[in-house]
This record gives sequence, structure tokens and C-alpha cells, in this order.
Amino acid sequence: MKIEIEVYLEFEPDGYFISWNDTLCSEFNSNWNYLQKRPYELYCHIFNKERDTLGYYIGLSSPRQFTYFQTKQNTDSIIDLEFSVGINHFSVFLAEQSEDYIKRFNEMFEEKIEFKPIRVDLKPDLKKKIIIELINKKI
Repeated sequence: MKIEIEVYLEFEPDGYFISWNDTLCSEFNSNWNYLQKRPYELYCHIFNKERDTLGYYIGLSSPRQFTYFQTKQNTDSIIDLEFSVGINHFSVFLAEQSEDYIKRFNEMFEEKIEFKPIRVDLKPDLKKKIIIELINKKI
């Protein structure tokens, strides 16, 4: 799956904003509210080189494709982004399905889909559109 990432400085000195566009559940993309409809969403965890969590997005009642994070001053210019596929628990599509459908859906999703981490250098990559391909860790 390909996604487009952009990182911006949100506030001085070390507050950032990251956004992404993904193709997950693209069959729902024809609707203006496709993020609310689709049954899955992309989660994101942001770490520094020491594996400290700098920020994350793991689903909300109003799904989104962005999150904020803060680095340690003058030390965290390299970050690792870890994306995974999660269930959109507030999905309009899932809310319209039968209990049997939802049970099968949850059983099918028992094993979490995680992708290889992506390393981003905030100094040269700030404000640039970065297109990456997410590759499952097991492949």
C-alpha cells in the first residue's frame, strides 16, 4: 500500500504535525465521509532513535489521517514511523451490518497487520511530500 506523508513544524521549538493519505479501503473513497465509513483505518506510532514514543494516532470517534508529536529539543531529528491497520470501531459501514457479519469481520482481523518502520529525517524532509510503500513485516 502506498501512502503520502507530510511533516510540518506546528509550533516552536519542537512541535510537529504529520499527515498522511492512504489507499486503505479505497472502495469507500468516492464518498465525502469515507474516513467515517471505512471499516479499517491506519494507525501511526512515532518514535525517536531511543524508542521513546513521541506521538501516535490509534483511532478516534472521528477518524483522521494526521497526528501531532513533540521531539526532544535539538536531539530528535530522526524519527521512526510505524504504521499498522486497525479496526475503525466507529465505522458507519460496520454499524449497518449484522452481528454475524461483525463477528466474522473481527475473527478475520485477529492478527494485526503491521508494516516495516519508516525512518524520516526531520531536517531535510520537513514540508516535503514523501511517498512511501508500506510493506508488511512478515513479507
